[in-house]
Amino acid sequence: MSNNVRTRVSRRQFLQVSALGTGALLLAACDPAAMAPAAEPVQEDLPIIYWSMFGLEEGKQANNQVERFNEKTGESAIFVSIGWGNVAQKVQVAIEGGNPPDMVSLWSQAYSWGPRGLLQPLEDYAAADGFDGEGWSPPAWEALWSEGHLWGTGHTLNVWGLHINAAQLTEAGYDPHDIPTDITGLDALGEAMTEWDDDGNLTRLGFLPWQSSNLWHWGWAHGATFYDEDTDTITADQDEGLLLALEWFKGYADKYGIDKIDRFRSGFGRSTMSSDDPWYVGKVSMQIDGSWKRSWIPRYAPDLEYSVAKSPALPEVGHTSLVEIGAMFNVPTGAKNPEGGWKLALEMASAQNQIEFGNLVGDIPPLTSAAREPEFLNSYPYNELFVELTETNGRAWPRIPVLSIYQQEMNRIVDEVTHDKVSPEQALQDMTAKVQQELDAFRQQTS
Repeated sequence: MSNNVRTRVSRRQFLQVSALGTGALLLAACDPAAMAPAAEPVQEDLPIIYWSMFGLEEGKQANNQVERFNEKTGESAIFVSIGWGNVAQKVQVAIEGGNPPDMVSLWSQAYSWGPRGLLQPLEDYAAADGFDGEGWSPPAWEALWSEGHLWGTGHTLNVWGLHINAAQLTEAGYDPHDIPTDITGLDALGEAMTEWDDDGNLTRLGFLPWQSSNLWHWGWAHGATFYDEDTDTITADQDEGLLLALEWFKGYADKYGIDKIDRFRSGFGRSTMSSDDPWYVGKVSMQIDGSWKRSWIPRYAPDLEYSVAKSPALPEVGHTSLVEIGAMFNVPTGAKNPEGGWKLALEMASAQNQIEFGNLVGDIPPLTSAAREPEFLNSYPYNELFVELTETNGRAWPRIPVLSIYQQEMNRIVDEVTHDKVSPEQALQDMTAKVQQELDAFRQQTS
């Protein structure tokens, strides 16, 4: 098997592989995960150590779910809150030091950690327990896989929509529940909402594409693809949709003046998890933000009048959104109780846990049946809208081991293009060459 051909696994293919014997996946000599160190012999009566990114109210909820799992199964799982900013680094150190937890909650690190042998492939466990993607929204199920392997489970989805200051739009004579569906209409509405003082300084931005959003989202909205999985090729320099999106960003920088935009945005709060978020305080009328935002509004902006709409896009593309696993539950290589880690990961993905966590944080259950349960659907305004996005045109990240580098480069070229340091075409060419080089090097190192 060539290193240049990556495996896309649908639910049908997963069932076919399971019928033939899922262990065959691990025998492929070209597969880096197959060369991971053998697991230690399973010992009886071991606890299940779970290192979690969740803290505060989310940590309490996660701990409650672990305790319920213990009561139901007789296991002794132990919840340890590591924190959002520390879990990935601490777990990697623990894996390399030979003393990792049995389960950990991560984000997209699995796409690089798995092929490097830091995580255990889970498709054998999944096949044995019938975890086959039945009922999951397609982008959610896809997001659990890369390189032909299942790396984890999940219980919520981050989904993005256009968040609108309804009071500001109403005062300007617009209906905040009747937002244009295309990019041209969004531009016009944003311009109408933008305000200046007598000296020509911005006092309010109606809309700015890279405010609380990124080129990934708007690339998809313009029809971009980013990566060809069949040929293992970064396609940014050939991607007409991505070029259109980046030129659109540049148009905003030129129209409003990038120096004025920078000066205005320099006064924004550094965290969206605070009461000085620019959308909360009316400095930005509309911005793309995640489904979780609604759970913070009562805490940070209880008087805010808001609405949410599906993100505008090119007419031929239609509404789209990034659909990202809110937390992926993975089993590290070297776990002393990997079977227990898998059991807990499977439990965390249960419908009940999906609904409970969705009700707490505002994110969307991956199981369509759970997302459609009235207990969840009625818990937040606009849940129906976000659920529809996961079911129709949602997109998972490109599941490549250099995704973090690709993300960093995407942010870099937005900054350089909007500040007129490089042309959109040249920026995409340079980024493609760099990310492809990193991807090729990764393949060589892990082949």
